[in-house]
Amino acid sequence: MRAAALSCRSYFSLLRGAVSPERLAQAALELGYGAIALADTNSLYGIVEFYKATKQTGIKPIIGAEILTDSQRAILLIENEQGYSNLCRIISARNLDQQFCLIKELAQGSNGLICICSLPQLALQLKSILAKSNVFFGCKDIEDAKAARQYKIEPVANDIYNVLDKDDTIRANILNRIRHMSVGGAGCEDNCGLNSLVPETQVRALFSDYPKAVFNSEQIAMRCEFELFTGKYYLPKVELGIEKNSDTRLAKLCHRLLASKYTPVSHQIIKRLENELVVIKGNKFSDYFLVVNEIVSFAKSRNIPVEIRGSAAGSLVAHVLGFTRVCPVANDLYFERFMNPGRKDCPDIDIGLCWRGRDDVIKFCYDHWGYDHVAMISTMNTYRYKGAIRDVGRYLSLQPNQIDEFVESRRTRNDSAVYELAKKITGVPRHVGIHCGGIVITPRPVSELAPLQYTNKGIIVTQYEKDAAEALGLIKIDLLGNRALSTVNEAVILVNTRQSLDIDAISHTDKKTGKLLTDGRTMGVFQCESPGMSQLCRGLKVKSQKDIMIALSLIRPGPASGGMKKEFIERHVNGKPFKYLHPKLEKMLKDTYGLLLYQEDVMKIAVEVAGYTLAEANQFRTDVSKKVSSVRVQKQYNDFVYHKANEAGIDRDTAQTIWEQVLKFAAYSYCKAHATVYANIAWQTAYLKAHYPQEFYTSLFNNHHGMYPLRIYVWDAIRSGVKVLPPHVNYSHIEWTKEGKAIRAGLGIVRELSIKTINSIIEQRNKKSFADIDDLRSRVKFTKPELQNLIHLGSCDGIGLSRPMMLLKLNTAPANAGQLLLFDLYRQPKEKLLDYDRIAKLKAEVDMTGIPFSVHPAVYLDTEHVLATELYKHVEREVTVAGFIATARTARTEDGRTMAFATIEDASGLAEVSFFPDRIDDYYQICSASGAVWARGIVNDHLSSITIDCRNCGKIKIPA
Repeated sequence: MRAAALSCRSYFSLLRGAVSPERLAQAALELGYGAIALADTNSLYGIVEFYKATKQTGIKPIIGAEILTDSQRAILLIENEQGYSNLCRIISARNLDQQFCLIKELAQGSNGLICICSLPQLALQLKSILAKSNVFFGCKDIEDAKAARQYKIEPVANDIYNVLDKDDTIRANILNRIRHMSVGGAGCEDNCGLNSLVPETQVRALFSDYPKAVFNSEQIAMRCEFELFTGKYYLPKVELGIEKNSDTRLAKLCHRLLASKYTPVSHQIIKRLENELVVIKGNKFSDYFLVVNEIVSFAKSRNIPVEIRGSAAGSLVAHVLGFTRVCPVANDLYFERFMNPGRKDCPDIDIGLCWRGRDDVIKFCYDHWGYDHVAMISTMNTYRYKGAIRDVGRYLSLQPNQIDEFVESRRTRNDSAVYELAKKITGVPRHVGIHCGGIVITPRPVSELAPLQYTNKGIIVTQYEKDAAEALGLIKIDLLGNRALSTVNEAVILVNTRQSLDIDAISHTDKKTGKLLTDGRTMGVFQCESPGMSQLCRGLKVKSQKDIMIALSLIRPGPASGGMKKEFIERHVNGKPFKYLHPKLEKMLKDTYGLLLYQEDVMKIAVEVAGYTLAEANQFRTDVSKKVSSVRVQKQYNDFVYHKANEAGIDRDTAQTIWEQVLKFAAYSYCKAHATVYANIAWQTAYLKAHYPQEFYTSLFNNHHGMYPLRIYVWDAIRSGVKVLPPHVNYSHIEWTKEGKAIRAGLGIVRELSIKTINSIIEQRNKKSFADIDDLRSRVKFTKPELQNLIHLGSCDGIGLSRPMMLLKLNTAPANAGQLLLFDLYRQPKEKLLDYDRIAKLKAEVDMTGIPFSVHPAVYLDTEHVLATELYKHVEREVTVAGFIATARTARTEDGRTMAFATIEDASGLAEVSFFPDRIDDYYQICSASGAVWARGIVNDHLSSITIDCRNCGKIKIPA
């Protein structure tokens, strides 16, 4: 029997460890240990990675934690499930309770835990409350073993192992220094030093005179039999009322609501519903659906728009319960992609919500199920190269300007120790954040199932990120803010003030909407506003919502690089002839011209062509769609070509050809249910833009969170014929509003204007409009820069002679009404000050709001250039475009090099510029600072996608 390394600390002991769990597991195996315990400081962050790593290497895993406070320190190891629950509770208390005491917590419950302590006084206290067989004195040398005998506590060979090699030592020193420089403080000191994991034989030799210390290590390893992955799911419960169980309640609820969705209710619908309910019941997920139903029902009761996403939209149950507007029957969606009798993992229902109401829904979950049964999911933030450079700079005591210089030069320089040290900590976990929308709801207190802690923002989260939480059986529900839902909802409300509009009843083949998309006017259209998507809509000549669904599936990098996008356009637009590989494929692939565009198609081929079971088909889809081992792919090949297809009556050559097509395109296939949901929202936003532009843009501005700055959307509205007015004290509200046939900007976009002042302006104006500048400043209490900024911007135009005159007037106290001003002659200059010219007004608008309302600044560029909207006339010619960077991104080429794309906006629209690897420095140059830029290159037209391959570029100075 071999000893165990019982106290290994990984880099999940944030800023206290330097080694990954995988490396620790491998090292322990190579050094001869029979088991290894991961005991990170006050946490279980890394146990899923650790557990998987030990199973791969073949060494026995032991899970535990080091509980560390200013005065207490002990290692707690898990024997069994009860021990796991107790450790989660203790870690949660340590992180959430300022009065935490380890003795007190262990006294509340310590079953299933083994305690190792090397602090004499604490060890004696632990001995008094724990069973003798559960307390051990940690011994790193002979002297400790002698002390254990003196205290009459069982000894165990043990040390805190936290490094493996020289690089780990360097990394640990950097991280330790960064921890001590943290704004929140260094936390508790452990003074354990840096200890490298030594060979098991060395430990035996060290304790040759005290073999009991090694024997106890072996015994502890034997006792710790906790299995982390049990296959259990901790489903939250719902109140059932008169129903006997959740299965009955879900079935009754669905049948009661069915008539509200379908008139008449066909036999096909009833049969599908019953089939789904049988599968849900068999997989024991009725409670899960009922929980989601309670969340969705609450949102709808508060008029909060809601829509699920992902494969769950393929469920008729989900549609009947109102989780999604998308009908899975009408859209030929495959329930089995979401759930089937053989699927063992928990399905995922992600709930998209209007961002304005998302916090209310989260609060409902806490209030409804109880604060001890709900918690947010965490994210683990790891060092990226840029952040690593900054922290290494602080570690080396560099000045801020020096650190900035290293950061700016990181792509072109590699000749400094700063970069070498930064690379050593890149990828290392640094701190815990909050998942964008994931929560867990549990049947018993969360702290018994997962350790909890505060984030820097004061939010309580699980220490498990989403993948770890799911692996451990916690049911994660994503409550995600979706601003497109908010945009549609608010626009419809605005439309309904003048006419009735049922957005869910609009035509899915509306010609005006199709033309807008085919023209590429997709700015603000959900999921369609990127240059690539805009150009794809042109290339596809979009006419329907179904076309948008296809476009969403084709736009991803895979279909383009794999040739699927080009092939589809050739068949769809140009009528390129093709043949179905088998007669059975025609029915299922007719809409996609024989191409495997959706993941559901892969499953259908497996089931309907080759005779797979649904469970086998789902595994087939997974194996041919994702990067898995060649062994698994080969197994699927053999099963499909030589067995399943043969049994289905398909000849070997045809089966081989079908397999090749599946393998070629399946990796690029998209979830059809997800594409359908997003296409529905996209079509609705496009419909509103085409038919009700004023209402659409007003809502879009209020719910802005797109890929472009707000100014880009404002000028898209102006180009679309909608007048946009700047903020004004006599007309603006907090947000953007309709004003006649125009849109008025809200006061909320004015920089350095507080919400308190905005509310005061609106409150006073509702009583009476402001007559002049004195009236305004006498009725509203401004802080010093606020009124100057409003005047400078033009938000007070019309209540004074000119902006300079109003600004000058601020130097004197406002006159009281009716006061006789004997010396008024000396209050005003003899000659009126001239108002701002167009350039000054433009600068003020940009300075105060970031939006040029009066004129687009690109009209003042003196660089000769071709307008973005005229590029199609210059294909295969070298031209210059000029304007302002709207958005930019980098990408990797197939050989691993970096290329980039920049979208340049001029007065007419947007131009897409490509920077190949040999021009990447030019890309960084023009994107490094704000201001006007130019780019010169060859215009390309590929499948109606107009781009410029940059050959040269630079920055432009705008005339003052």
